[in-house]
Amino acid sequence: MKRKKHSDSPASLITTVVFIAFIVVGVLCYTRWVDIQERKARLVEENRQLIAQRDALEDRNNALLAQGARGNDDAYVERVAREQLDMVYPGEIVFKVTGE
Repeated sequence: MKRKKHSDSPASLITTVVFIAFIVVGVLCYTRWVDIQERKARLVEENRQLIAQRDALEDRNNALLAQGARGNDDAYVERVAREQLDMVYPGEIVFKVTGE
């Protein structure tokens, strides 16, 4: 029996090149897809952190707005001045009791 020679025809060569090109394109698409998925996961986590930070800042802003609204109340201002700043009216005498 005679062995057949591999045909080195142009059609066989083109088929091989096309097959290799498809494999290369497939690998490139897959690696790009993996990169996109990793980036998406990072962005989702960053978004979650930013939402939590925004919520905390909104809470702080609301607290400051409420505190600012109390700052317009004369009784509140007087209490803060006396308790935290140790301020007194002119002519007042302050007695401080020290612990024994």
